[in-house]
Amino acid sequence: MRKRLGKSTDKKDGIVKKSMDVLKKSSENEKRKKDMRKLEKKSRPKGYRAKKLGAFTFWMLFLFMLLIVFVNIFSTSGNSNAGEKTENIKVNKALAAEGVEFSKDFVSEYFTWNIGDKDQEQRVEKLSYYLPKEINAQAVIADKQWKSTIAREDIILKEVEDLADNRARITFQVKINFENFAAGQGKKENDKKSEKGLVVPEKIETVKYISVPILYDDEERRFAVYELPSFTYLDERKIDESIESETEGLKPIKDGSTQNVRAFMETFFEAYANDSKDKLTYIVEDPQHQNGLNQTMSFVGLKNTEIFEGKKANEKIVKTDVVLAEPKTGIEFTSTYILVLAEREMRYTVLFVNNKQYIDELKDKEIANVEKEMDMEGEKDN
Repeated sequence: MRKRLGKSTDKKDGIVKKSMDVLKKSSENEKRKKDMRKLEKKSRPKGYRAKKLGAFTFWMLFLFMLLIVFVNIFSTSGNSNAGEKTENIKVNKALAAEGVEFSKDFVSEYFTWNIGDKDQEQRVEKLSYYLPKEINAQAVIADKQWKSTIAREDIILKEVEDLADNRARITFQVKINFENFAAGQGKKENDKKSEKGLVVPEKIETVKYISVPILYDDEERRFAVYELPSFTYLDERKIDESIESETEGLKPIKDGSTQNVRAFMETFFEAYANDSKDKLTYIVEDPQHQNGLNQTMSFVGLKNTEIFEGKKANEKIVKTDVVLAEPKTGIEFTSTYILVLAEREMRYTVLFVNNKQYIDELKDKEIANVEKEMDMEGEKDN
């Protein structure tokens, strides 16, 4: 028994001794590393840390500048692409108001002529400002019996067709007056002037539809009629069917608050017709209608007033027919107004006058609410 105990004790002592040797060597290695680091620090030249910090700062700045360059390159390419897209979207200048007026001027000259060779020469000169030289002569009417006149107010715009590439086709309704002196030769009216031998011409008034093809030349910066105009016809019928009102589908209000609204409307339109801008700004928030009517019309009364719910609880929409009179003659006109009212501090103010956008947004909101309710009901059923 003693021998066995001795052997086990010797083994344990050996293990402990090895462990101590390992710990001693590791501590000596750590001490050696510390000494090496101290020697390395002592051997470093002055400004070593500053140089290292400077190198780090340099590379950080370099990377930052590189990032900025990449961002600018991509943003510039994006802007150039957007610019290319913008350039691709070209506005047809022939559709502008100036193009319509140019066409109207041409129609006025086209349907105005007198009898005689001298007049034809003058018309060639006048039409040369509208038509190319090769078709100008064809446009000059060579009739030797009928003269033609047209009033500018009898040239009525009907259609504008976009032909692209700065070209358009403008259609007008025209009322033309023709006179034939040859046909009226020898005819006399029963008055004193006719007894002196004056000739009464034959007169014809006719309505036509004419289509004028025009273009805008970017290089010359001017309009031109590039082909001879063509006659057409528009089937203009009476409007028998009713057209949906802007307030169609809105929720009407029929409670006691309508009396206050109607009373305010009477007061408002009296002020709207007569008061100055300084006074109207207190009750009209819509900047486009703060001038009112500036005494150009007189307020007579209201008819057919309807009141609807607005976007908010304190807002109301009022549609009413307003009877206005021309001050000097007393002639009465009936006009339809749609107002958006807001109730603040126990009084009404006018947010908008004839503002379709407000009503459209309200209708869209109501449609969205209905769709939401339908979806909720569908979920309950499922």
